[in-house]
Amino acid sequence: MISQDQITEALRSVVDPCSIATGVPIDLVDMGIVRGIKIDGSHVEIQLRFTSPVCLQAMNITSAIEDAVMAIEGVEQVACDTRSGAWEWKPEMMAPSAQARLRRLRPMPQA
Repeated sequence: MISQDQITEALRSVVDPCSIATGVPIDLVDMGIVRGIKIDGSHVEIQLRFTSPVCLQAMNITSAIEDAVMAIEGVEQVACDTRSGAWEWKPEMMAPSAQARLRRLRPMPQA
């Protein structure tokens, strides 16, 4: 049986491409891009939200997710749902540890 933990661990292997560009690679889970995970037997659905409605990396992200999750024994199908709430991302959705790492390496500009 496939577990949430297995899926989450696989998703942690996928890094947000834009975070790489900032010099602070952050996985999709800590970035807050994963809205939810549904498992129905051997079928897995990953619900996503992107950081921008014009995310140029959306296809690369979904492809990397599919590859990572398909590598789990027992998974036969992976679908990425980007339909509802896909553009609701806010920086506060990042894991506190990821926010702290980002701020250590890229401090907020002084006003």
